[in-house]
Formats: sequence, structure tokens, C-alpha cells
Amino acid sequence: MLHHGADHRANHSQPNQTTKKKERILVVDQDALTCDFLANIIKLLGCEFEIINSADEALEILEKTAFDLLIADFHLPNSKQLLETSLQKHPQLQTICMIQHRQIFFEALRLPGAAFVPKPFNFDDIVQKIHQAIHHKNLQQIENDFRRLRQEFFRL
Repeated sequence: MLHHGADHRANHSQPNQTTKKKERILVVDQDALTCDFLANIIKLLGCEFEIINSADEALEILEKTAFDLLIADFHLPNSKQLLETSLQKHPQLQTICMIQHRQIFFEALRLPGAAFVPKPFNFDDIVQKIHQAIHHKNLQQIENDFRRLRQEFFRL
């Protein structure tokens, strides 16, 4: 099952927002309630998103489409492979793992660069995690751009 979402409302606010790239979020979970909850939150945040139900589908989509954030249920079949592969192939991709059991938390901690949120989560927790991940992604991009500009400047 594949859901697409984006905020298609007319932009009546500041003109510089029309040129700003919207963050793209990939959600991987089989629980319909969680997917609906996350879809509503992501819509409120003004981000584009896709929701799918399997780690294997997520790996295929990540090969074809760039995302800024991956939110995945750690309990899905092949989710560990999804997380390890995505962190390896897409180091700029921010990741939030949804976990349900405390013992799984310690296993998930071995994934460098991933943030965690326990399930069930509340609105404030997931919004904060999404904001932190997007902020971190933007900081990384600024640092990379700065390094590139500095290298170009000193080559002159």
C-alpha cells in the first residue's frame, strides 16, 4: 500500500516560501492508525510524504527517490536491513525508528545516526523528533555547502 501526501493549499504567506524546497518524508509501517496519525502530523508540518507498509518496498523506493527523513517501525520484517542499508547508502538521510519494546531499544541503539521514539508516541514527541531530524539535515547541508564554497574560494 502506497500513500502520497503533500500540502496542495495555495500559498498566501511570504513569497520566499514558494521557492523553499519542501522536506520529503518516507514512512514505513503496517499499522493503519500509526500511518494515519503520522500522515496528519506531516500534513500539518507542510512536508511531502509517502507511506508504505514494508521494508522491502522502502528499499526499492529509496533507490529511485530522494527523501530527507525516514520514519520506520523497527519491528517490521527486514527493518534492520532497511535501516542499515539506508544509513550506508544515504548518509544524509535522517532516520527515526519507532520501537515498542525496551529490549529492542538496546539493539536499535547500535544503528549510528538514527533517532528513536517509543510506540505508542504522542503528538508532541513525534513532532519534536521530526523537527530535530529536519533541522539536523539542514545543518548538514549548510556545512557541506560551506565546505564546498571554502574549497572553491581557496582554489582561486
